[in-house]
Amino acid sequence: MKKLWHLFSLILLTSIAAYGQADAFYTVQVGTFIDAKPEDFTGLREVGFVHAAELGSNLVEVYVGGFDNREAAEAMADQARQKGYANAFVQERPIDPNTPAAIIQFATRQVDRPIQWENLAAAGPLFGILNGNLIKVATGPFTSEEAAKRALPAIRGLGYRDAFVKTVSSSSLLPLTSFETGVKKPLIPIAMEEETTAKSVDERPQGYGSTTGGRLPNGNEPQPTGMLRPASAEAYLEATPEPQETVVPNIPSTYDYAAGKSVPQTGFAAEAAMDLPAIDGSVKRTSVLELQKILKSAKAYTGSLDGYYGPGTAAGYEKYVAGSRTLQRYQVLAEYAPLPGQEGAAGQLQEAVNEMGYNTAAAARLDQFADDPLAKAYQAYQLFLNFGPGQEVNQLLNTAIQGAFNGKRLSGLPFDPTSTYAYQDMGQVILHLHYVHAAPATEEAAPCWLMARHPQETGAAYEALAPQVGKALRLEGCGQFDSWPEARVLVSIAADLNDTQAFNASRLQQAATERARLYLAPQALNEEEQKGVEKWHQNLINGLNSWSVRDPLNERLSAAFKAMYFQTQVRLEDYFMDKGFDRKKAQGLALATLHTLVAYHMERFV
Repeated sequence: MKKLWHLFSLILLTSIAAYGQADAFYTVQVGTFIDAKPEDFTGLREVGFVHAAELGSNLVEVYVGGFDNREAAEAMADQARQKGYANAFVQERPIDPNTPAAIIQFATRQVDRPIQWENLAAAGPLFGILNGNLIKVATGPFTSEEAAKRALPAIRGLGYRDAFVKTVSSSSLLPLTSFETGVKKPLIPIAMEEETTAKSVDERPQGYGSTTGGRLPNGNEPQPTGMLRPASAEAYLEATPEPQETVVPNIPSTYDYAAGKSVPQTGFAAEAAMDLPAIDGSVKRTSVLELQKILKSAKAYTGSLDGYYGPGTAAGYEKYVAGSRTLQRYQVLAEYAPLPGQEGAAGQLQEAVNEMGYNTAAAARLDQFADDPLAKAYQAYQLFLNFGPGQEVNQLLNTAIQGAFNGKRLSGLPFDPTSTYAYQDMGQVILHLHYVHAAPATEEAAPCWLMARHPQETGAAYEALAPQVGKALRLEGCGQFDSWPEARVLVSIAADLNDTQAFNASRLQQAATERARLYLAPQALNEEEQKGVEKWHQNLINGLNSWSVRDPLNERLSAAFKAMYFQTQVRLEDYFMDKGFDRKKAQGLALATLHTLVAYHMERFV
């Protein structure tokens, strides 16, 4: 009898029908924006169909148009630039034939004419296939063409008599959200559930009997009771839960000003306010004093140099940012350009793991890496996510751990990789998944979506790993800290000051991993580490000061850098104080985070 995983993979990879699509989809990326609203792009809609992709942390990438050829997209990019989007460029998206999606196409509309989206939304979740002036409107995706055919009469019953079922590549589908449609109310799909007959407990597959226990000495004992397995790959897909919204603990939910405590932020500093910790104005600190000196020198601040971030300092910072052409230029650069080191996945397995966060069918790609321990670990995760504990989960994850560590018990490792485990809860699965990521032979980073979907479990895993093998664990840079407005501008200036010809992607990835660790599971620095970051910080500021006196242009650039640097430091200190660290420890962690943001680029000043 074939294993469920391989049956599932086979069904996913062989069910795609021939649908004759182009090899690539071309669209025009006009920029990345904070808190973007549809009404902000009314003028751009005169050029073509405006669509967007959410990046998290209130960041939205905005696009216009869609074509099956580059020439038409380049022409639209020219039109977008004429509308004021100077950095608009053509983005090519490959159409992957190995990611099939069954849909019901029920309408075709011209994008230069008004579209009654509320009427179309009655069909359920909407997706579009865009090409030039036409957009094909569909609902789905369904787990198979058969499932779509069963839902087809209901769609036709809404008046779309020409609706039909087709299979396309999921990479060709544009999700049509309220940004594209303007439909504010939730889109409630019509009932499309399939009739299923649940098996009785006695009919569960072997290995899912009722027993309890933690670690097993071998793989032959009965396994813990789990969820009932669906009877088909179709039901397997339907059982996949939606990713949960990311929960970041210990960040204040309000940023209103109270005398002697928090300071209100407006304009530049408020663009990502919901993601920022409040600044505590009652704490006296060196970082605020240094910021006040810069603001006073620029005549943006007239108060006393007292080290307290009060309303006067906040207003002075806003005034300085608004009046600095240097900062305005780097603010635009930070908005449109990706941060160095965040250009994408390092290999095919990393890409497959990353894609699992938003594309259920991507799990089937793991079979291409059947001998890789990390692929086995994520297969085990996917099975546990859908079915709960079971023999196959245990076999896959235990094999992955033993393969990742070559069956050896390593010194300092907080668990025994030679033992056999029975996985009863998601926290244990994610903990051991991260052990595999921390193994010496594993090059792939833990993906961002894992924290977004399981914030508590991943947080606990990072805390458990940090004292022993935390340094060996690679984490994706998911925009932690560097999505803050002042930090993005800071990194943009630092990258511009970097005099190297090409950036070292490996070192930037290491910095992103350390930054993610500081964000998710910070540990207080020891005395030696504290002295090390303080020395680096002082050398950096001294080096900048020496460089700035050589030329007025250097002086303006140095002042802009230091303003963003100290503003970011203040914000970071509050983040770590909100986590429970005292002022001194929070200062050390803030400097360590700044080191991950700019140290690589600023080496010539240290």
